[in-house]
Amino acid sequence: MYLRICFLIILILNTSNYLNAREIIIIKKDGNSIQYDHDVMRPYLSNDQIALDTEITYAKAIRLQMGGNWKETAELYEKIANRGHPTAQVHLGKQYVHGNGVEMSLVQAYKWFYLSETSIGKHFIKIISKDMSPQQINNAKNLIKKFKPKYN
Repeated sequence: MYLRICFLIILILNTSNYLNAREIIIIKKDGNSIQYDHDVMRPYLSNDQIALDTEITYAKAIRLQMGGNWKETAELYEKIANRGHPTAQVHLGKQYVHGNGVEMSLVQAYKWFYLSETSIGKHFIKIISKDMSPQQINNAKNLIKKFKPKYN
């Protein structure tokens, strides 16, 4: 009996310490909850809540895309692309190339492909750059410089 009580007390103490430690880990920076050290261009990795919401939103966007619901798909991809989700950034770039659910824009496509920092994004930049004027490429580079990822 004594052993069981000691075990329960230790369990309760460990649980309460865990909760307190977890609260300490989450800090506020500019009004955003930061739980983990992360690349500032990938805010979806800053805490578990945003990461989970981002992945659920991504799965929903894939389902909508398979059904040809391009406008809704673009809205969801844009939301999580702004959080720095690289695959969503590539998918959104492709939608801009083809004008699926968004107004066709090679400038926007270039921006999203570049921000993805993926090998496929770099490949797509090479392809679409052939159809872009130097002015369009400069416009895309300016959009990239001005890009501010979002934590919401």
